[in-house]
Amino acid sequence: MVCCIRTITEGSVLELDERKRVLLADGAMFTIAIFWGSGFGVTSWLLGFFSPMWLLTARFMLSTAILLVLFRKRLRFLGRRDILLGCFLGFLLFLTFVAHIIGLVFTTAGKQSFIASSNVVMVPFLFALFYRRWPSKIATVGAFLTTAGLLVMAFTPGMTFNFGDFLSLVLAFGIALHVLAVGNLSRRMDPIALTVIQLASATVFLLASAIFFEPFPDVSAIAPAALLGLVYVAVFVTVIPFLVQTVAQRFSPEVHAAILLSLEGPFGYVIAVMIGQEVLNSQVVLGGVIILLGVILAECDTFLRRALHLPGADVHLPGSAEGGPDA
Repeated sequence: MVCCIRTITEGSVLELDERKRVLLADGAMFTIAIFWGSGFGVTSWLLGFFSPMWLLTARFMLSTAILLVLFRKRLRFLGRRDILLGCFLGFLLFLTFVAHIIGLVFTTAGKQSFIASSNVVMVPFLFALFYRRWPSKIATVGAFLTTAGLLVMAFTPGMTFNFGDFLSLVLAFGIALHVLAVGNLSRRMDPIALTVIQLASATVFLLASAIFFEPFPDVSAIAPAALLGLVYVAVFVTVIPFLVQTVAQRFSPEVHAAILLSLEGPFGYVIAVMIGQEVLNSQVVLGGVIILLGVILAECDTFLRRALHLPGADVHLPGSAEGGPDA
């Protein structure tokens, strides 16, 4: 990063550094997709010990406490507008996670992980709606390929669509909106401070909802293993992934982010296979290959546009200095 700053006025080197930044950011989001994939199963298991809203409240309270201990000093540089935007993002996160946790009560973790991953095909359309232009055609094709692979992996004969699956679809829409909002806001303000504000405000909304809708849990009846599971989802499925996502999306196009974060579904399935909860079969392998092609296509996006002399070969991110807020 220091080298990037030192060479910021050198055209060709700057372009190379920009591509490296995008690749590094995409690699970081690829990694956190693994953590998020593991979160579906652990959260589903924790619902045996906590009511839905209190589970989310405990998870986000612990996550917010960790972030405030580490980064509270960064909040002093935020203006009132930044705080309001961060709270808006937190409210969106609150609605998304309510759909996630209530949906898990009525459907399975594996099914929800695949339905939630369908946000990848929603992002290009929402991007076009909000910014009045389509993302690159290559990245959009990659998004559709990834979605096709997810459908192949998830399809089973006689599968039904219940209320939990509907909430999982709402979750997918919320994730798509969140990806777009994080991408824009992380280029306008300190991404780490934005992470703290969005999780803290989401915690307030969750706490108020838990107090209003659910009885206070009996803490003494919660097994020690469940408390360890709560720490796991707070640290490895919340604090680390949200920090990485918010910082990484400062440098990565929204469609790239959506494709990579949608891998939480396949990773969740792979983890289930590894611990003996699912069985690997040829349908899953085929879907995985199609998803991999979509990911590769998205990652080769900038290179292919340059090689084919397509418009938009340079990286301009909406909300950034290069792209402007309405780019």
